[in-house]
Amino acid sequence: MKGTHDPAGTAAASVALPGNGELVPLGEGPVAKVLAGADGHGAFALKAYPGPIDRRTRGLLDAELHRLGELRARAPVLVADRVEELPDGRCALRMELCAQSLSELVGSSGPLSVPDALAVGSTLAATLAAAHATGLVHGGVTPGNVLFRSSGEPVLGDFGLTLRHAFPGEMTTGVDFLAPETVRDGTRNERTDLYGLGAVLYFALAGSPPHQGQPGEQVDERLLRTLSGEVPVLDRTDLPPGLSQLVSALLASNPDARPLDAATVAARLGPPRAQPVFDDFGDVFASHVARPQPSAPPAPPLPRGGTRYRARRKPKAGVVLAIVGALSVLAVAMVLVLHRPAKPGAPISPAAVAAPEPGPPSGQTVLLELADPVDQGNYVELSWRSSEPLDFAVVIAPEGQKAHSAFVARASTYRVRIDPVLRYCFLIQGATSTGYVQSQPKPIRGATCVNA
Repeated sequence: MKGTHDPAGTAAASVALPGNGELVPLGEGPVAKVLAGADGHGAFALKAYPGPIDRRTRGLLDAELHRLGELRARAPVLVADRVEELPDGRCALRMELCAQSLSELVGSSGPLSVPDALAVGSTLAATLAAAHATGLVHGGVTPGNVLFRSSGEPVLGDFGLTLRHAFPGEMTTGVDFLAPETVRDGTRNERTDLYGLGAVLYFALAGSPPHQGQPGEQVDERLLRTLSGEVPVLDRTDLPPGLSQLVSALLASNPDARPLDAATVAARLGPPRAQPVFDDFGDVFASHVARPQPSAPPAPPLPRGGTRYRARRKPKAGVVLAIVGALSVLAVAMVLVLHRPAKPGAPISPAAVAAPEPGPPSGQTVLLELADPVDQGNYVELSWRSSEPLDFAVVIAPEGQKAHSAFVARASTYRVRIDPVLRYCFLIQGATSTGYVQSQPKPIRGATCVNA
């Protein structure tokens, strides 16, 4: 039986490989789907990408996998055993099947204990240090890529940049764990790997991502909030001295304010020992990072040899059942009410957006000015200027409809497709290091824009 090509990613049906029987869906990430199956050699996972790869990409991928195979002898990394071509032509990676991911573990059992989180963090830091020393970049360190073997050993999967460049996906996916520079321009390097390490540690200790979404928040709003706000300090009383500061330093929005490298972090976390060694990091990390004061005794000793995790298997159908047991407030922080001239006997129906609490004001006045929109009938051309470089979102308020936003990074122009008959209001919001600023709203077609 051949696999069914599903470019829209809507099919939930299983796929088949010749000689391997039916493959059962196991999970889905921002770009690829993960399937599970078994053959004469045992269980395996298959990561299926949405399309084929060309000869050049295949050459780069083979070279990258070869280097990862060499790294596997020195660090716990999950490396594809081979590259498969599905019957419909899609590229897929065949690899070891692990018991579960860190995101699944925390989702089912809550935040990890401090010794468990330190064991995971120490393993990841040492793995990234070994990879970076050989010129390899992970490019997407997230809890979903931290996996546990059936023995409980943590491993780091989904290494490498080749397939990330071939199948970039949307930057709005996975924003919870992306470094600001990745959100802004797609940068993926050793510095963004450090941010990912900090995000994983934060998630393991807090049970939630560093920039958790808010009810009703649009993705573009969340992107700007991620760029404009500092990460909340870990709210736990059992953290050893300096751990919260280390996590905050890894999550610094300025890449240069993060620790020197993964080897530095690994040295600070240290190998599994009775008590991890932390200091005040005065000479290592940015001085603006707050130093938390512990209010509880140190964490219990970390057993030598690392912590092992009991695998919690998720039942699957068929063969798998036997195998696997800143500006988040930005676009809605303003109410845009569009008034059109009243006609006799015709009620006025304003369009409005609910307004949450505004963000903190910036310590320095930043000027942001939106030029008059240029109405071209079925689209409008917007341009703006600011007194300093910012990340921007465009807020679009159609008459009689809910306003929405579009994250445009550091662009200063934007073309918006519009309804030729509706009236509109527009404004620009920019993320600063301490909050956000916004322009005055500008109308088209006689709308009156009111800040409510």
